[in-house]
Amino acid sequence: MSDTLTATRNGRLTRGPVEFLGRAACFWFGETRARAGRARTMKILHDLSDEQLRDIGLDRSLVHAGPEMRVDARLMTTLLSLR
Repeated sequence: MSDTLTATRNGRLTRGPVEFLGRAACFWFGETRARAGRARTMKILHDLSDEQLRDIGLDRSLVHAGPEMRVDARLMTTLLSLR
C-alpha cells in the first residue's frame, strides 16, 4: 500500500508532492471551517437584542459587520520591525 504513494510506474518518487497537496488541502479545509464558524457566530450576535447582549457582557458596538483581518504573528513582527 505504501508503495503506491511513493513510486509511480516509472519509479519516480511522488511522496513529496502528495504530502504537500494533502497538507495544503487540510489547511484550506480548516480555514474554511473556521470562517464558516465565525460567520455563524456573527449572525447569531447580530440577531440578539441589546438586553441579551448586555446579559453576556457585550456592547452593541463590539458586534460589527465590517471585514475581519487575521494577521500572522510573524508577519506582524516583520511589519513592526520596518518602522
